[in-house]
Amino acid sequence: MTLKIKVCGITNEKDLEKIQKLDVDYMGFINVERSKRYVSIEKLEDLQKSLNDKDKSVLVIEPENPYEAISKANMTKIRHLQLHSLTCPDVRYILWGSQYYSNIKSLDITKVVGLMDEKISPEKQKEIEHNALFASNILFDYKKDGLTGGTGSKIPLDTVLKACKIAKNKHQNTDVTLSGGLDYDYLNDIKDNLHNFDCIDINSGVEDSPGHKNIKKIKEIVNLIKE
Repeated sequence: MTLKIKVCGITNEKDLEKIQKLDVDYMGFINVERSKRYVSIEKLEDLQKSLNDKDKSVLVIEPENPYEAISKANMTKIRHLQLHSLTCPDVRYILWGSQYYSNIKSLDITKVVGLMDEKISPEKQKEIEHNALFASNILFDYKKDGLTGGTGSKIPLDTVLKACKIAKNKHQNTDVTLSGGLDYDYLNDIKDNLHNFDCIDINSGVEDSPGHKNIKKIKEIVNLIKE
């Protein structure tokens, strides 16, 4: 299976127009106020008008509760949700509640799991395993100061490979995404290990400044992966 590519942190129409012409599978829009790549719901709705294939959109959020997640999915009409908060029971409730309270059927949930330099603890293993049962995708990102996303830091390869194996052993149909400061040089260095993942999430490693993408850098990664 070909490794999928997600370009996250898109903030403007100029970048969006160029990125959607490339062979990428998903485009992420961050509706998290602490992020340097934050876009409001109103701005996101404008960006969606320029998108040819709206099923490629991923809404990145950090909701306080499941109701907020469902509400934002309804407002944006985006079915792919990437959650930087909430628990496994919350994810389960979103999937159940969306049948009754959502205008979008078959919500697709990516749950972010933060990893650091240390070995995976028993508690972290349980977190990975529980998320593998309910989320259709687990995104592994570097965790700093209790938060995931926007750190620009890479997870040690041995750590993330072990986390990936834990998720797949628990539920082989759960996709896993590698994230955390990915750039061409790093991906080229670990290319022999990329088959362990279903998707890569590129963001800060392909930017000239926060929220402004370097299209040449994205093209280089697309060529590396798709070839």
